[in-house]
Amino acid sequence: MSPLLWFTTLAHSGLGHLMQNSKWGFAIVETFHLLALALLGGVVLIVDLRLLGIILKRESARVISRDLSRILLGSLVVMILSGIGLLSEEALKCYYSPAFRWKMALLAAAVAFYFTLHRRALLKTDTGTPTLWSRATAVISLTLWLGVGVAGRAIGLL
Repeated sequence: MSPLLWFTTLAHSGLGHLMQNSKWGFAIVETFHLLALALLGGVVLIVDLRLLGIILKRESARVISRDLSRILLGSLVVMILSGIGLLSEEALKCYYSPAFRWKMALLAAAVAFYFTLHRRALLKTDTGTPTLWSRATAVISLTLWLGVGVAGRAIGLL
């Protein structure tokens, strides 16, 4: 199935019609999307600031990340599911939007990075002085997630 056909199908699906014709549907789904984004952003910020050695210096970055992992995963799932709902409301607009493509590329990169190299940095980082590796990992992570948010905001502007 071509991407254009997938977006068209989503726009004409039951979910698409519900989102397009509901007075409050988009606002409610967007509220969940933004709350999940805030939770995910908070977790990423706490973990990455710890990797940078700015906050919670006496705590293990690995333990902090483990303790917050359910919030991160839950908010990521809510963001993806609500994002599909938001997408169904304006699927063809998003198909032609460079900002949407950037958001999806950055989201894929951020998720892949977070669950591979970022996780590896967490396993190697304990309490004490952060290493160059942990600092670089945190900066890359923060940059990717910030990019996702900025590109997402740009979708609404275009």
